[in-house]
Amino acid sequence: MLEFLFKYPRQAFADSNFVLASSWPLWLMAVLGILCAALVLAGLYLKRNSLRIHQLATLGLLQLLMLATVLFVLWQPALVNERLLKGENAVAIMLDTSASMAQTDGDSTRMAQARVLLAADNLRPLAEAYKVQPYAFSDHAQVLPSFDEANLPAPGTSTVLGQSILQTLRGAGTTSLGAVILISDGADNSNAISQKELGEIAGYGVPIHTIGIGREVIPEDLELESVQLPNKALAGTTLTARVTIRHDQGGTARIKVYNGDTFLTAKEVQLDPAQKSTMAFINIEVPAPGQLDLHFKLDPLNGEHNVVNNTRSHVVDVPEGKYRILYVEGEPRWEYKFMQRALIDDPSIQLTTLLKVTPNKFYRQGIDNPKELEKGFPTAKPDLYKYDALIIGSMNVAEFTPEQQQLVRDFVSERGGTLMMIAGLHGLGLGGWGESVVDEVLPARLSQKDGGFVRQQVSVVLTPAGRTSPMLKFSDSDSENVKLWSDIPAVADYQGMGALRPAATTLLEVTVDGHNQPLLVSQPYGRGQSFILATGGTWRWQMNLPLEDTRHETFWRQLARTLVANAPRPFELSSNVENQRIRIRAELRDPDAPENRGVAVTAVASSSNGELINLEMVPVAGKAGVFEAAFSPKAEGLYSIEAISRKGEKLVSSVRTATRYETNEEMFNIRQNRALLERLSQTTGGQYWLPSQWRKMTEAISYSKAGITEQQISYLWDAPFFFLLLVLLKSTEWLLRRRWRVI
Repeated sequence: MLEFLFKYPRQAFADSNFVLASSWPLWLMAVLGILCAALVLAGLYLKRNSLRIHQLATLGLLQLLMLATVLFVLWQPALVNERLLKGENAVAIMLDTSASMAQTDGDSTRMAQARVLLAADNLRPLAEAYKVQPYAFSDHAQVLPSFDEANLPAPGTSTVLGQSILQTLRGAGTTSLGAVILISDGADNSNAISQKELGEIAGYGVPIHTIGIGREVIPEDLELESVQLPNKALAGTTLTARVTIRHDQGGTARIKVYNGDTFLTAKEVQLDPAQKSTMAFINIEVPAPGQLDLHFKLDPLNGEHNVVNNTRSHVVDVPEGKYRILYVEGEPRWEYKFMQRALIDDPSIQLTTLLKVTPNKFYRQGIDNPKELEKGFPTAKPDLYKYDALIIGSMNVAEFTPEQQQLVRDFVSERGGTLMMIAGLHGLGLGGWGESVVDEVLPARLSQKDGGFVRQQVSVVLTPAGRTSPMLKFSDSDSENVKLWSDIPAVADYQGMGALRPAATTLLEVTVDGHNQPLLVSQPYGRGQSFILATGGTWRWQMNLPLEDTRHETFWRQLARTLVANAPRPFELSSNVENQRIRIRAELRDPDAPENRGVAVTAVASSSNGELINLEMVPVAGKAGVFEAAFSPKAEGLYSIEAISRKGEKLVSSVRTATRYETNEEMFNIRQNRALLERLSQTTGGQYWLPSQWRKMTEAISYSKAGITEQQISYLWDAPFFFLLLVLLKSTEWLLRRRWRVI
């Protein structure tokens, strides 16, 4: 409509300066305007006896507007702008040739729809004005001789949009590039364009005009958008997977979970029609050490064409051996006794306890040899770092030397262990821990003022964050779990903490005099994590529940496993798939240990299809004890990876992991990502277009300021708007005169 009324597209007005092109002076316009106004007023004065004041004013206004429009047109309004000089500039056309463009939308594929735009008739106006440079891109950009089907590459298995655009812009460094036309569905497997890439793209000053291909809403498609769960788990624990389903209509979806080919569980999910995605939680039992090769599969909808995006895979490592927890307690008490009972038979946890029985004597249990903890709490890093978690009970900070207090802090921040402090008469704030370097590790700012220890039974409340925490699950059913927590017996005591830190998460609370206060709180710190359990009275659960009720044991076992679950092992190995390559990272927890100095690390990757790859892992600069390697798999499948550290010919240690390599990412996120395309255009000074707007886009390109330009003047005086305005003003005056009978 704007172009019809004013002759030129919106882009012309945005990039132009307005001028009056007539050679006549502006003072003459002002004089003529005054004369016209005087004539109008004189005419109205003659009609003063036949019309009322408001009628005279209306007619006068219409006449003045009409005369002003005539004067404005006589002075020739125009736009002065910079236009690309024809024959001197190039336009790059980038065609997305990734596998997602093979998706069928309606009666044809997206690629077929894109190639219609690139037919000779559509390209001719561009080719006559500019040098057209054809490009294809998926994970990288490449120059094409033309867009003929024979010249197009095979569909790419991934899309890296940002780097492909940068390759095109860098390759055109010696060319006067006026604009880039990007034809794509916006799918990007590199997690969208980073802010750094976007800034570099915008820095070239070349407008990118994007043409969106494909539907934004596909009601007949379900997509398993993401599956989030840890890469590591303990044997005998329960994993909770957070699953997100993408959908464009409501209904019911069913998810099935397999370990390899073995069926594990299934869950029905109600899809919210008011949302574009629905989240669900699925619990998975971890039976034994090894690897879980998990597959999450959505039952397809009737008539669903793309069922590849209904499946996601995730490999979970289940390490062998036990994790170690050191529990230091300052006094014999019921909590100490009942915690030991709860954890004694846990196959994944070894609880080592150090109980102070006299000022200079400790009672040790769960030790590996008579020398362990012989002199009390460790004084050296190797002695403390062999544990994965540390629990400190009712002990005054004065029992620890300043060096030991620093050691506790480093245990969390450097080693990546977990610290949990338990309430007690000599613990938390009452124990002076708020004045120690350990205080900064904890999720609350401890103080003696707020840290009173009260022997009073109080009921426990599960918080919203606690409801989603796997360690506080007594049941797979959320409603049943809430009920089991609501009727659990009161704890025997509670202790104040002080103000919580910004990163703290409250999982449990207690009700004191009608108000809730934190009971179980956690926060990340450095490489590790810290907890505060502000009671020493969970033992009352065991005493007051029936013998067959195992909620007390379940609570402590799940809490203990959470404490150690993310603690780094002495030799860690991880892997991930990035840009069609498997990247491997090995890390020695203590690279300065004598056995680790000067080690070399190699890896062997073997796939389920028989492929075997030997890799020499390279030390990462600036990161002691970290080694990396990468390789390009030949085929899809499960890759088992073993890393070995050696000192010369001597084997030091080895560790295993696994990852699944798949090349189906282009089958996910199949809806047109219009938001990404619009963001790209707006940032670079271009515009987003529908395929039907091709010809308008061709005209808009000419207003680019990136290439060689020339100044042009575009006259507006003959625009239809002014003619229609004059007709409207005169017609309105004539109709009013007839109505008022003054013609």
